[in-house]
Amino acid sequence: MVEPSTPGSAWRRFLAAWRRGGPDGRPAAIRLAWGQLLERQAVAELWLGERRISRTVLSEGRYRIGRDPACELPIEAESLSRVHAILEKPRPGERDFALEDFNSANGLFHRDRRIRSIRLRHGDQVQLGSPLRGSAPRLRYLHFRSPLEQALHLLGLGSLLGSGLLVGGLLLVSSVGGGSRIRLISGSVKIVSSSGQQIDAKEGSATALPSLQAYPLHLRQALMASEEARFGWNSGVDLFGTMRSVLLGSGGGSGLTQQVARIYYPEVGTDYSLSRKLRELWVALQLEVGYSKNQILKMYLDRAHLGLGTDGFEQASRLYFRKSATDLDVGQAAFLVGLLPSPNGYSPCNTKDPTAGRERRDLVLKLMHEQGYLGDQQLIDAQRRPLNIDPSACRDSSFSSYPFFSDYVLGELEGTRFGLNLSQKTSGGNYYVVSTIDPKLQQLAQQQLQRFLEGPAAGVGLTQGALISLNYRSGKILAYVGGGDYSRSSFDRVQALRQPGSTFKLFPYLAALEAGTSPEEAISCAPLSYVAGCRHGGGGSGSISVARGFADSENVVALRLAQKAGLKQVVRKARQLGISTPLDADFNTMLGGRETLLYELARAYAVVANGGRSVPMHGVSKIYDLGICRSIYSLATCPERGVTTPIGEQPRQLLRESDAAVMDGLLAAVVRSGTGRAAAVVADGRGKTGTTDNGVDVLFIGYSPSLEILTAIWMGNDDNRPAQAASGALVAELWGRYMAAISAG
Repeated sequence: MVEPSTPGSAWRRFLAAWRRGGPDGRPAAIRLAWGQLLERQAVAELWLGERRISRTVLSEGRYRIGRDPACELPIEAESLSRVHAILEKPRPGERDFALEDFNSANGLFHRDRRIRSIRLRHGDQVQLGSPLRGSAPRLRYLHFRSPLEQALHLLGLGSLLGSGLLVGGLLLVSSVGGGSRIRLISGSVKIVSSSGQQIDAKEGSATALPSLQAYPLHLRQALMASEEARFGWNSGVDLFGTMRSVLLGSGGGSGLTQQVARIYYPEVGTDYSLSRKLRELWVALQLEVGYSKNQILKMYLDRAHLGLGTDGFEQASRLYFRKSATDLDVGQAAFLVGLLPSPNGYSPCNTKDPTAGRERRDLVLKLMHEQGYLGDQQLIDAQRRPLNIDPSACRDSSFSSYPFFSDYVLGELEGTRFGLNLSQKTSGGNYYVVSTIDPKLQQLAQQQLQRFLEGPAAGVGLTQGALISLNYRSGKILAYVGGGDYSRSSFDRVQALRQPGSTFKLFPYLAALEAGTSPEEAISCAPLSYVAGCRHGGGGSGSISVARGFADSENVVALRLAQKAGLKQVVRKARQLGISTPLDADFNTMLGGRETLLYELARAYAVVANGGRSVPMHGVSKIYDLGICRSIYSLATCPERGVTTPIGEQPRQLLRESDAAVMDGLLAAVVRSGTGRAAAVVADGRGKTGTTDNGVDVLFIGYSPSLEILTAIWMGNDDNRPAQAASGALVAELWGRYMAAISAG
């Protein structure tokens, strides 16, 4: 038999064997019929001009072609060598044969190009000798599909047609039903300092180039060659890959648009279930209706995950090659594309194989060559060029984030002032936020607090601390440290409820000044209720001045002043200056026994520093909507509707200037000769210490008029463990070190 039996007859024999069996029984008949369904044969035909010389059904052997009559495939032709070529399978069991030139004089030619060898496919024709010689014979190779293969082929064509109709129908439904409902692209919130330094806690915050053309052509070609060659004309979904992924319960199987759906819409999910695939397909179809192919491609380039915390090719390029993606050469572009299937797994920073990066690059380059994006010499040149990866890319990240402050900014953005939706699950986020933080002061604050916690604080049993610095004129937050180590505890102690101790005495004294009390007025030191008399100066039965009582933080003096002004008036004064936590008009509150927030205490003290005027504390200077601005590289040309400059707080005079000036003098005396003498290393330092029972909470809040900076510091233990040797004077020492370092810098 020269050709396999027709598919129809083979299938009829198989069905007959299944129903009726045969002389040797049904199993034997089915095995025989199944073998015929699998039957296929390779055929070699030798032609001379329009005349077929021979036709041979090939088996597993080796066939010589030439003029020698001893050849398995002989043919008389002057152009042939005695043994001109060899026809055999490269390896036993392979489907097709390969033809190799046997050092012939006139060679082999395929499609007018001389070849050394060729892996034959059904229908190939190879000239045995130069095509310029019309008498040269040719080999025609035929390898018919088996009946089973033909059936599967037809099934595949039918499935392709069906999927095309299905997807086309879904796209039509989406279009007729009002088009894509996807109009807003979610994204991360990128927080930077005023100088543009990224400071948000997420290192992988997306960085995009302003346009698709800003990404080099060879990067886009590498992506197409590697990820989806049909992206330009397909429907946006890969149904075959999707079904394979679902059936095998594996990843992959998604076209570029499907991957974009998964990256931008977290609600699609990341599991391998059928429901997730269906959600992914539906979002992908919506994207195809609502966005052009170029827009979808740019969305992928902007946000594709590339390992080591990077999102998007721009950020990955800066990590690995210390340059913009715009400047990538073809080899570097291929390297980054090669990371996509397993970004962390293929990363040269994680793999144990030092050649992995080069191998991934070369694989993508070969795909580009096969699809016509690279010529032969371009491929060779790109493979020979060194990758030149930044050696620091694989070290511990040098990225510096200020996570406590980043969390604060996110809270400010979502709060009543801006009311932004930052959830990527609901198409929120995608903002570029310029903050007020000063990186130099922030680094200094973090270092000073950490060193103090490891040194003097540890010696008295303190394990945690918090610090906030602000410009008390503008209200800009310059440094913000919510704790010792964010990776161990993200709890923000700047906004934690803690007893303020004697720092709360600011409010009884302000209320008393407003009621007409002067700093020189004498106040009785005699015990009052459960509070003992003065510890310094006038003794238990004498008296001391208001100024001296404040400098020495005498409890009984603060209570007598609170009584004079009225306890309720003291609470009103605290509320007026921004204290929002629950307060009772009792002695415990007057002495700092009610929990408050360090953040609010800092704002209250800033009012005094600012001459009694309100201080609009804030951490956000400007907000860019990247859904409108498109890229951080085009912020200067962003339409006005995409930029928000916060409305400044209307200034209000909360204290009489004279009262603020007197309180400023009282705070200066605390540092000059009172409980805050450890802060006197700052020549114009003002401030107040605070210590609660058994040193559970110790504080110092103070400012420097020459620097126009106020800093509030709390130290203690998260579990409220006492530290009896601790006091506000210890925190004043840290305050002095930190503020002196700012002044020196």
